Amino acid sequence: MKVVAGSSSPILAKRIADRLGVDLAKVTFKRFPDGELYVRIEDVDDEAVVVQSINSNDDLVALMLMFDALEDSDIVAVIPYMGYARQDKKFNEGEAISIRAVARLIESYASKVVTVNIHSREAASYFKKLIEVDAMPIIGKHYAGKDIVMVSPDLGSYERVKVCAEHASCEFDYLEKVRLDAETVEIKPKSLDVKGKDVVIVDDIISTGGTMIEATRMLLKSGAKSVECACVHAVLAGNALNRLYSAGVKRVIATDTIERAVSVISVAEAIVEALKC
Repeated sequence: MKVVAGSSSPILAKRIADRLGVDLAKVTFKRFPDGELYVRIEDVDDEAVVVQSINSNDDLVALMLMFDALEDSDIVAVIPYMGYARQDKKFNEGEAISIRAVARLIESYASKVVTVNIHSREAASYFKKLIEVDAMPIIGKHYAGKDIVMVSPDLGSYERVKVCAEHASCEFDYLEKVRLDAETVEIKPKSLDVKGKDVVIVDDIISTGGTMIEATRMLLKSGAKSVECACVHAVLAGNALNRLYSAGVKRVIATDTIERAVSVISVAEAIVEALKC
């Protein structure tokens, strides 16, 4: 077995290879003058673990090219961040269900697919060979022993923050919108008093940061001592990180499913355990 590091996940691939006790394959990525991608993989084995998050269209094309280069190997696809998973249904007539198309592509090559906190149950349902790793316990353990409270930005992420808080051994809550009148909506914790407390907002993805910014401003207005944001997937589109810090966020942390400066927690060990299943 060899681990093949995709262009979007070289650090995580190395961490996985080290924990498996196997070598990284030699991979060459190039771009032709017309923009097309080129991939070459040397020293391949009968079994290959390909590690590549899908953060962009180029990442998806590179993944397909890696699969094709490994035509004689049994392929296990480790896709820590599964891009396109948020288009998991037809929101409007005539739309493509993007994750369904991506799932079909991936599983036409891979004998097994491992991902981390895919966006929804609907997205997961389009895969036939999917193993999903939950990073919420890992994030929770990162905060173990710290005097904090955790909140979910909405009810939809409540179960995630519940798991996270259980491993951090801290109190938790979710934020709800309360309509005060026809024009005024207040966002506040369902039951917790955050005054004078260090608060960690937990979610699966931070994309533009809009939800986190709104929640941070509300928590600080409610008397929170400080606010941190923790997530599994740090998409951080555009200038999201700057906007978060400007809104008063003390720190942003994430896992290494997407390799950013804030990716201080690794999911490598959990992925290795999933690979052994």
